[in-house]
Amino acid sequence: MRGSGDRYVMNQYPVYRFDDFVVDPETWRLTRDGQEIHLEPVVLKLLIYLIANRGRLVTRQELMDTVWGDTVISESALTKAVARLRKALDDDSATPRYLETVRSLGYRFVASVEEVEHADQPEPPSGKIRAATVRRALLVGAAAFVALVILAIFWPRAPEHAIGSLAVLPLSNLTGNAEQEYYVDGLQDLLITELSQLSGLRVTSRQSTKRYRDSQLPAADIAKELGVDALVEGSLLRKGSKIEVTIQLIDGRSDEHLWAERYARDTSQVFDLVSDMARAIGTQIVSAAAPARSQMPDQRITGPVDPRAIDAYALGLMHLDRLTSDGVRVAIERFQEAASIEPGFALAWGHLALAHGIHAMQGFTHPREALEKWQAAALQAIAADDQVAIGHAALGWAQMWSRDFDGACESFEEALRLNPSDPYVIHGDADCLMFAGRMDESIARMRELVMLNPFSAMHNGALVYHLFLARRYEESIVAVEAARERVPGFLAHYTLGRVYWVQGDFEKALEAERLELEWRGDTVLLAALDEGRDVAGPTGAMRAIAEALVARSNESYVDPFEIGKTFAKAGMIDEALHWLNRAVEYGSFEITYLAFRPDFDILHEDPRYRDLVDRVYGQGNPITARP
Repeated sequence: MRGSGDRYVMNQYPVYRFDDFVVDPETWRLTRDGQEIHLEPVVLKLLIYLIANRGRLVTRQELMDTVWGDTVISESALTKAVARLRKALDDDSATPRYLETVRSLGYRFVASVEEVEHADQPEPPSGKIRAATVRRALLVGAAAFVALVILAIFWPRAPEHAIGSLAVLPLSNLTGNAEQEYYVDGLQDLLITELSQLSGLRVTSRQSTKRYRDSQLPAADIAKELGVDALVEGSLLRKGSKIEVTIQLIDGRSDEHLWAERYARDTSQVFDLVSDMARAIGTQIVSAAAPARSQMPDQRITGPVDPRAIDAYALGLMHLDRLTSDGVRVAIERFQEAASIEPGFALAWGHLALAHGIHAMQGFTHPREALEKWQAAALQAIAADDQVAIGHAALGWAQMWSRDFDGACESFEEALRLNPSDPYVIHGDADCLMFAGRMDESIARMRELVMLNPFSAMHNGALVYHLFLARRYEESIVAVEAARERVPGFLAHYTLGRVYWVQGDFEKALEAERLELEWRGDTVLLAALDEGRDVAGPTGAMRAIAEALVARSNESYVDPFEIGKTFAKAGMIDEALHWLNRAVEYGSFEITYLAFRPDFDILHEDPRYRDLVDRVYGQGNPITARP
């Protein structure tokens, strides 16, 4: 053993006492007040090693080299073992009594420890003498037994039950430079994309795993929260043009380590690295799966790649995640840079298309301008590799919001074939089911989307909106409350305001509207709400807001749909229809759901509304005003 680990020799330890705990390395037991605490052998071995080397910093690398020996593990596996040890000792990492964390370096056992020779131990009660005698007789084989137990735990094996779902957790960044997190996340994204091709395997999106970066939760708890059978975790070290990745597969149902490996590559071989990891993980999964999953998919990303393209792509993902105007703008620039460096990089083209879409959806640019760039990038992604789902998914959404519904649903169908776990594809498929008049199936798909991405504000919000369109108002409110419990900062004031309004609870609706405007910091519309309400109640508040939006539209872009919707709430039918027709001309994305919006029921008796519906969906389209 390394360092002062020469003290660590099995069967030569004294008994260790600290507070009311007793650790006996010879009998391989941890007790508290005489009651045995059951620990996994490797966690108990970790405790013994830390006690034996108490008073000094034991580095993370030393622990991985000594406690786990030749078994390859990631830093996150060590972190989780430490978390299980702390739980057993009832210790707090913030105010440790026993185990102190030295951030990014290692751990130190800080409690006072008394060493007691076995001969000095209190004599056990007479009823336990025989058991103690038997234990002493078996001590000769104790070390070999423990070694076999540890070997059984870490030897690669097939899971007892087939793995049908999996999440790739954020990789630990071992570069020592927090600014390299973007590169680590980019590699995670590539691995998720590659694993998503495995038929019958549901893979959680990267957005829903971000919260588990550096998490000390046990693997089983993380798997339960994400609703998956297995987890992939690991670490990445990047030095110059070299990267080293340690990766492992864990059965989330049993916390068993199924497989682990360490890879070293040049940064120009990132595609081959990801493909090798995905194939190795897939082999472990397929080995216990049904015959239908017996064939591994073709590797989609292989061959050398300019490292600058990977850097630009990873930076694009980081900025896109921010969902701010500047963030999306920079993401577009980085994805364009990646695609220019590597024209065959389909994922870069696909994310460029989605970034243009998000830029417009968030109101940062004119919809029609974004759609042209969006569709062009999606077609480039398909041209680069028509077997990567993101190009078809991006094209599907561009077609959907161009109101080419048949083309959109064909694109989503192809994307679904290539990657059935893609959240944008599942959402698109749900919309297609809704347009086909199959609302219950559409809602079921949206619930599946949330199950796959439980911590995504975007996808939780999509379920809430679909329930509103389906006129399942109470379920929509329940979905908001459930999302608030899962997703920090999930507000949904805007959505709740719509629900309360169509339910006729105008006071709650106005309060939700107020909270939304306060959150946005929109003092102009807040003032309009108060002034209009004082003059003419709830409908007066909506009229004042609509008129303020019209005035704003003379200076900057305002979605005409938003203005038309607000006039409809005010009961001003002529104005509402005027602005909704302008929304069609401007290519407003929200106009796509016109026929399903319950807040437009007030317009249904007007023949101009039927003309508007025909403009949006085409004459003779089976889409009706009520789902």
